[in-house]
Amino acid sequence: MDSERTCDTTAAPHGTGTSPDLTGIRLAHRAMLADIDRLAGLLAGLASAGRPVPAGRAAAIAAYVHRHHAVVRGHHRGEDRMLWPLVLDAVPDAADTVAGLVRFADDHEALDALQAACGTAADRFAADPDGHVRELAGLLARQRDLLARHVAAEEEHLFPLINGRVPGAAYAAAEAGIRSADRSADPEWARGWLLSHATPGELHRLLPGAADPAAVRPLLRAYADEAEAVFAC
Repeated sequence: MDSERTCDTTAAPHGTGTSPDLTGIRLAHRAMLADIDRLAGLLAGLASAGRPVPAGRAAAIAAYVHRHHAVVRGHHRGEDRMLWPLVLDAVPDAADTVAGLVRFADDHEALDALQAACGTAADRFAADPDGHVRELAGLLARQRDLLARHVAAEEEHLFPLINGRVPGAAYAAAEAGIRSADRSADPEWARGWLLSHATPGELHRLLPGAADPAAVRPLLRAYADEAEAVFAC
């Protein structure tokens, strides 16, 4: 993950069309990072406070950790199966790009393994909060740091390539394919989770006609109720 990544953006453009709209992937990245950061901060605070964690809240936190993992894994599967092949098609002879994408896929595998460890720790925490709060806090902090480096590298090296070389229509089709292939256990929650991190401008682009906050609020309800139980002081 820490090795330098380069992606060749000098290849001739592949196809035609408007520039891709990266609103969705930028929002997904920001939501993933914001949530892993506040999860890690929450558990660090609980670990340092030294006060008993109520069983109900521990169970809610563990469930939230699993939900967060599910949406991150879904995002990474979509990149591996649909987005990276599209990038390779746009610059088929760029060795640097191929090597960079292999390293990004390796990051996804490392994150999967770390998420598995976090998930096990979250289950232990739910069963015995005081005995496993430090374990879960440490694993979440490691996951936060790895995910932050990975996302920063993707946005620095791949987003300019996608913007410059991938036709907008092809990118939109890949995004649609990722959405249709999503097998989230609770898509309503996942949608609320994502939209809760959106700016008004992003909401307008993703949900035309959603300028009225009252129109968006019902979409957030399933997520907002759980987030309140997990992150409330």
